[in-house]
Amino acid sequence: MSIEIRAISKRFGGFVALEDINLRIPTGELVALLGPSGCGKTTLLRIIAGMESADAGQVLFAGEEATHVHARDRNVGFVFQHYALFRHMSVFENVAFGLRVKPRKVRPTATEIRQRVNDLLKLVQLDWLADRYPSQLSGGQRQRIALARALAVEPRVLLLDEPFGALDTRVRKELRRWLRRLHDEMHISSVFVTHDQEEALEVADRVVVMNRGRIEQIGSPDEVYSNPASPFVYQFLGNVNVFHSRVHGDWADVGRAGGHEGEATAYVRPHDIEIEHRPVVGSLEATVQEVHPIGPLVRVELAHASELIEVELTRERATVLALAEGQQVWLKPRQVRVFAAPSAAMEEGGSGI
Repeated sequence: MSIEIRAISKRFGGFVALEDINLRIPTGELVALLGPSGCGKTTLLRIIAGMESADAGQVLFAGEEATHVHARDRNVGFVFQHYALFRHMSVFENVAFGLRVKPRKVRPTATEIRQRVNDLLKLVQLDWLADRYPSQLSGGQRQRIALARALAVEPRVLLLDEPFGALDTRVRKELRRWLRRLHDEMHISSVFVTHDQEEALEVADRVVVMNRGRIEQIGSPDEVYSNPASPFVYQFLGNVNVFHSRVHGDWADVGRAGGHEGEATAYVRPHDIEIEHRPVVGSLEATVQEVHPIGPLVRVELAHASELIEVELTRERATVLALAEGQQVWLKPRQVRVFAAPSAAMEEGGSGI
């Protein structure tokens, strides 16, 4: 089922949570709402669910008006960050809860409920834990049970609010791959909120990057990462070196395909910089400050004038270069993106270097 958001706005007192949000999610798509804390992504998710009302705008499901439909009548499955499982109920009863509280005229029979719950527990690969209680489960297992409970009522839309935020890194990686496979099997329209860039880029069909209550960019994971629409998107999606063209004119010229004139800001990702032992056209001289081997990569910190530059190399390339602290080298960018003027977004939640 498709979801359409038209001109949604929401304020909490003087705080603008959402401002003129427009978004269309086709049937069966998995969309990530990505952005820093306070950008409005959870508020938008709750408005879609009917848990929050908008000050202006519309929500449509499959082209039908749903703006003023009560949350219980929207047939939406909602998965919370902290599971929200009933501690006094077994795994089986937690999953069955939404089916048991349906109005009598639409409530499945006891046999149908048992079959439905057993099928879902098998789907999330936890049927062997049906008789246990939430306190006896790991965090990853609890989150999968929470997802099974949301799916039990056969929702038209699945909404997930930071579904893996309370889990450790290893479990997060396992569960997001599992969620992607599950979505591909079920093809249910899904929206999940996250502030984790890697999570959004790995799991989603499309990413909606939000900042200060507005949408900065919508696109496929590769599109938003490779072709950021604004300085904020560039900085939020991974590390980036930031240079002002007045100081680093040669590098700005490399990315001046758009013909920016005057003062501009150049953005270069650490893995898009080559290190050379001799000067080449368009290179900057720099001094090696530190060399950090990190798993399969080597992170090199260098100084140019008063600025710190970060470069990421493969282990093989770092071995060939044999870099040492204090060594003079030259830096050549492979890809530079230039924006015509500095943006306030540069200072807002970015991960620039």
